[in-house]
Amino acid sequence: MNNGITIWNGYPVHGDIKELDRIIESEGLITLDKDDVASVLSTEGESYVTSGVNADLGEAFNEAVNALPCKVDKVDELLVGFRFGNRQPEMSGLSSITDTLSEVNPDINIMWGISSDESLGDSYKVVLVASVKA
Repeated sequence: MNNGITIWNGYPVHGDIKELDRIIESEGLITLDKDDVASVLSTEGESYVTSGVNADLGEAFNEAVNALPCKVDKVDELLVGFRFGNRQPEMSGLSSITDTLSEVNPDINIMWGISSDESLGDSYKVVLVASVKA
């Protein structure tokens, strides 16, 4: 992860801000837009973008979470972008991930989207945009 701070549309962000552009440019089953991203970045605290890629959706999610500089219980706002290649994820798997996040941090506000990315082949990519309490 890029540990330096980069500015995206006026917001300071730690991580790969190109992922933010990919999120808002992607059409998907559940589409996220610039306002969704901005609502997470405008929250007080530090903003981070992390990602994980794996043939298993849960493992891709774990990679992205483990790249955060803190535990999920310190996250106020979280945007989760799920991307799939040849295999569309099952809704039960997606719901299980967001349910687990809510159990770990009942105060977390979660938004999520799902889009396709043929370059992933049989893998999944999970991108997290997180606002971490200061």
